[in-house]
This record gives sequence, structure tokens and C-alpha cells, in this order.
Amino acid sequence: MGDLLRVLIIDDSAADALLLQRALRKGGLEIESTRVETAKAMREAMAEQCWDVAISDCHMPEFTPESALAIWQEDGHDQPLIIASGAIGEEEAVALLKAGAQDFVRKDNLARLVTAIERELREAEVRHARRVAEEALRDSEERRLRLRTELACAAEVQQQLLPDNVPAGPGFEFAARCIPAHQIGGDFYDWHEMSPGTVTLTLGDAMGKGMAAAMMMATVRAALRAVDQTNSPATALQLTQCALIQDLSSSETFITLFHGQLNLASRKLTYVDCGHGFVFLRRANGKVEELLPRGLPLGVLSDEIYQEGDFTFEQGDALILYSDGLIDAVPEQALDNESLGVVLDGANNASEMVERLTALVPDEDAMPDDLTVVVVLCTGEN
Repeated sequence: MGDLLRVLIIDDSAADALLLQRALRKGGLEIESTRVETAKAMREAMAEQCWDVAISDCHMPEFTPESALAIWQEDGHDQPLIIASGAIGEEEAVALLKAGAQDFVRKDNLARLVTAIERELREAEVRHARRVAEEALRDSEERRLRLRTELACAAEVQQQLLPDNVPAGPGFEFAARCIPAHQIGGDFYDWHEMSPGTVTLTLGDAMGKGMAAAMMMATVRAALRAVDQTNSPATALQLTQCALIQDLSSSETFITLFHGQLNLASRKLTYVDCGHGFVFLRRANGKVEELLPRGLPLGVLSDEIYQEGDFTFEQGDALILYSDGLIDAVPEQALDNESLGVVLDGANNASEMVERLTALVPDEDAMPDDLTVVVVLCTGEN
């Protein structure tokens, strides 16, 4: 062993300590040693320096090897403490080994001491590595449990952000379902009565999944709600883009969004599609109509001004909004607006339409992406 070995010698005999030093050097070890013979001196030496190995005499008038072991273990040492004695009984040796001593060497066989030290130091390295691995495993498990708790709280908060009631406007039914791929997701939908007779409707999808996407969607929801009360859909989204563009750019994310305002009396929906595209109008006769125009997602730097589109509901017409999680969940079916419109044939209400669309997903626990479906059905009732 070429490195300097730091040896703490616990012995009331200076002569015996010198013999130990010579035996170690004769065995080829480069050592730096200190002799102590009291508990106080041992504590002071350990406070000043970290020792690679301790060698303790077995018979001292005022300081026992058991006391030395207790101090050594109290300091959290993985390194060995070896008992060296001229005469010791078998029971006493076994007791010391059980108390934590790594080995026992007789002082009349100091040549064995070098071998014992080298072996014990190797084993100490193994014990240290095992302890580090166990601590890392415990820390990892604690972090996992803490993260699971945090995710559960975040999922509960996100669920509370979704509308807890359905607009009670005459002539229309509203239904929706949001299924995150994990505990929390980047999809959201929202609706609320911005003024008597006018309902706002929003579906958004953040790039990505999990906590980051969920936080961004909550931010977008709050910003949009702050401006949609007194602004048209296009203006509201332009203001939201301006307010959040720095956050969206720094996080390198973008949001696809469909946002509209429905006048219940005239049945007219004015909307803006910010790069979402997963939306269609299903007429009462089953015909599917694409909704245009479309703009760029929120977070994409551009001089483009959002353009509005509009249409008027007739009795039996249904607005269908969904996120790309529906397409991703069943790629083998090559779903598009036309095929989804056929799935809705014969559905009697908005809730049944939502159920039919979400039922296309064979396994909600294995979805690759978040899934959201929103349906607005014109019943024509006053």
C-alpha cells in the first residue's frame, strides 16, 4: 500500500506503541501515527484528524478497549479497529469482536498485523460502499414517496381547476372529460358564463406531459380568464400571448388552444383556433364541417394576428373538441374528424357523445398522452 496510512494507537505503553509502529513500517506501510491512552485524548485526536485504522491495547489501567470501541463507533467510522494484546482470554476476545472490533492480533505476532490491516481496510471499503449505496437507496425512496405525494396534491389541485358545474344556458348541453396520461397532465378545458347569455369555451393542450405541462396550462388558464370577460376571443388570446410569451419562450414550450364565445340566444359561436385543429362541427344530419381559420400556437414567435371564425348552431348540431391524445391512443384506427363523426351516429345527448369518443381508448392506464373531449350540443329547446 503506497498511500500514507493514518494509524491511531490506543496504548498506555509508549514502548509497545513504538514496536507497533516499527512492525507496520517493516511490513511496508507508510504510516502517520498518534498514541493516546485516555478517552479525552482519543476524542481530541479524532476531532483533529480522520484515521484510517485504530489499534487498541487490550489491558490498560484507566481506559478499556470497550470504551475505545464506543468512541470509534460514535464517530461513525467504517474503518477497522484492531485489538492487539499480549495476553487475552478467548471469551474476552469474542466479546470484543462482538462489540465491534474487526480483528485480534497478539503482540508476539506483529508480522500478522500488516496483513490484518490490509484485509480489514479492503473490507472497510466494501462496508462503506454498501452503506453509501443503502443511504442512496433510502434517499431515492424518500424522494420517490415525496414526489408521489406532491404529484397527488398537484393532481387534486388540477382537478379542482376544471369546471365543477355545467353551463345552464337554454338550448344547449355541455359535457366533457379530461383523462391525464399520468397523475397530472397538460390538457385542460374550461367554460364559464362571462356575461348573461354568453358562455366562453376553451380547450388547451400543452406540449409535453406531467408537472411542467400542468403548471403551464394552469398559467394559461388564469391569464385567459383574466382577459376574456371584456374582450373578443381574438383579442383575449392576443393579450394572453403577450403576457406569457417570455415564460413560454424560456420554457421552450407552446400551447395549442381553441377558445370561443357562444351567444346562447343567437346560437352563434365566435372562436379562435391557435394551432389546435382537433375540432369539428357535426351537423344534425351527420355531416362533418371543418372549422377555419387556424393560427399558430401560443408561444410561437410571430407577427401574426389571431383571426376569428364563427358559425351558427342549428338544432341537433354538435361542436366536438378533443386533444391529440385521442388519436395517439389508437393509432391503428387512423381516426379523423369524419370517422369520429360516424362514431357519434345515434347518440342522444352530449354526455353520450363524450362517452363514445373516450370509449375508443382501449386502456386508459396505458395512454401515451393526455386525452380531453368536450362536446357542445344544440338541443334547440328554449
